[in-house]
Amino acid sequence: MQPLSLPVAEDADTEYRAIEATLLETARGRWFLAEHGRRARRLDSNLLEDAIKRLQNSLREPPALLGQLKAEIETLKASLAETRARLMARPTVDESILPTHAILKAAEDIHDIAWSLQANPFDPKGCEEIARNAGKLYAMSQSQAAQSHRAVAAANTLDAAATKLEGILESVLHELKIDDGA
Repeated sequence: MQPLSLPVAEDADTEYRAIEATLLETARGRWFLAEHGRRARRLDSNLLEDAIKRLQNSLREPPALLGQLKAEIETLKASLAETRARLMARPTVDESILPTHAILKAAEDIHDIAWSLQANPFDPKGCEEIARNAGKLYAMSQSQAAQSHRAVAAANTLDAAATKLEGILESVLHELKIDDGA
């Protein structure tokens, strides 16, 4: 038995054209070519539809990735909420070292000095002490106000980040729901 050799491309094209011309000569040949073309298009359409379905499924198929993304977003959201809560919570440390305690102490000192000045018509040292404590009180209240402003700004930023994460999480949950329905 001789091995079959593949015809050269131009020989194949010439042979194809010859067979086609022969089939076109008769009504039955023309019917056959039309039917063959219709079936080939239907087969191609079915193959294309299957490929599109596989592509759609492959785009939605990594629900594990969506699940992981969902878990990470929920963890990050919880962390933001915890950070915000700690930021806005009252401190549980020794209040004697807090600026509010120092402000109150300075106010008490000014009050005591004012009472002692009532006994003396003029006390230059007492006036200096009042001025010094008033300056301290002003500086501490400015510092406390700045810290409070930073804490509120940070809490607002955390809220905005949590809101954005909530939107992303809703999208992920929507995609997971679609995957479950598919």
